[in-house]
Amino acid sequence: MTLALYGIVRADHPLPAGLRAVVLADLAVVVSDLGSGVELTAEDARSHLDVLCALMADGPVLPLRFGSVGPDDDSVRDNALRPDPEGLRLALDRLTGLVEARVHLTFDETAVLAALADARPTLTRPVTGFEATIEQGRQIADQVRAWIDQRAGELLAGLATETVALGESDDGGRSWALLVRANQLDRITTAVEALPDTVTARVLAPLPPYNFLSLRPKPASRWGFG
Repeated sequence: MTLALYGIVRADHPLPAGLRAVVLADLAVVVSDLGSGVELTAEDARSHLDVLCALMADGPVLPLRFGSVGPDDDSVRDNALRPDPEGLRLALDRLTGLVEARVHLTFDETAVLAALADARPTLTRPVTGFEATIEQGRQIADQVRAWIDQRAGELLAGLATETVALGESDDGGRSWALLVRANQLDRITTAVEALPDTVTARVLAPLPPYNFLSLRPKPASRWGFG
C-alpha cells in the first residue's frame, strides 16, 4: 500500500473525509491510501491543492509537494516527523493564521519606458554603432527591471508580513508570493482595485504557504518528502 502525503499539521487538526493522520506525539502527517501502482494525474494535482486549502481552514499546514509518497506509516513518521519535531512545531506556530497569496503584475511597457525617459533622459538618447546599441539595450532592460521591482514594492508595501519574488513570466509580467493574514486578504483585493490603468494584476489566494516554509523535511529517501 502506497500513501499519498499532503502536509504536516498538529495532531488534533480536523481532517476531511477520506484522509487520515499518521501521528507522532503532537504532530501528524495527513495522508490517504493510494493503492499500488497508481499513476498520478493532473486531476490528482488539483485534488492535492484542494486538500491543502481545505486543511488550512482549520489551522496551519506545512504543505508537502504533490507526488510525495511513502510506503507505510512507520516510514512516514521516521522520514517526515522524527528528524526535527521541534522545528516543525515552530514552523506551525509561525504560520498560524497566515496564508500565501500570489500576485502577478504586468506593467504597460510604453508607460514604463516613458517613466524611465523622464527620470533618465540620457538613457534613451540615440547612439551609433552596433556595440553601443547593444549596450544601450542592455542598460534599458536592466533599468526596466529595476523600475518594476521598485514600483511593485511600492504597490505591495504593507500588504504582507513577508514577500518573495517569484520571477518573470513569458508575458513580461512579474510574480510575487505574499505571506498574509487569512482575515486580511481583502486588503489585497482593495489594493489591486486601486492600481492605475497602466498595471494589470492577477491574484490567486488563499494558497498553502509553499514559499514561506522555513523548514522542509528532506530525508535521504526515494519517497519524495519535502
